[in-house]
Amino acid sequence: MRMSTAPGRTEIQQTAADVIAFPLLIALVLVAIVIRQFIPNDPNPVVLGVCAGLAALDIAFARYLLGRTRVTLVVTADEITFSRASSPLVIERLPTSTLSFRLQSNGFIGGQPQYLLKLRDNASGKEIPAGTFGRRKVRQACESQGWTFA
Repeated sequence: MRMSTAPGRTEIQQTAADVIAFPLLIALVLVAIVIRQFIPNDPNPVVLGVCAGLAALDIAFARYLLGRTRVTLVVTADEITFSRASSPLVIERLPTSTLSFRLQSNGFIGGQPQYLLKLRDNASGKEIPAGTFGRRKVRQACESQGWTFA
C-alpha cells in the first residue's frame, strides 16, 4: 500500500506488488516444480508441458488483475471516495457524521465464515469497503482529514 498526504487530501493506493502477490506465488510454485523435474533424472515432458500451460494462464491472470483490481481510497475533509475499475463509492460528510468499522458476513468458504471490513458513516448509513487497506491505515487517513470515529 502506498499512502500519500497533501494539504486537504489523503490517498491510499494499492500498489502493483499488492495486486500480483498471488500470481507471483503461483509462478514460484511452478518454477519449483520445473526445477524438481531436472534434479534426479530426466524430466517428464508432460509435467513440463502442463507447467508451461499453467505459466501462460498465470501471466494472463496477473495482467487481468493489474488492469481491473487496483483500488484507491481518497479522503478529503468533505468526502471519502473508494475507487475501483467500476464506478466509485462515496461517503459525503454530514454535520453529524461519525465513522465506524463494521464486519459484513460474506458467507462460508471451505466451512469457514468469511467477513468483509466496511467503513460506515453512522449519520447517512453509507458504507465503503475498507478491508483492502486495513483498519489502521483507513482510520489514520480519515483522522488526518478531520473525520471522527464513534
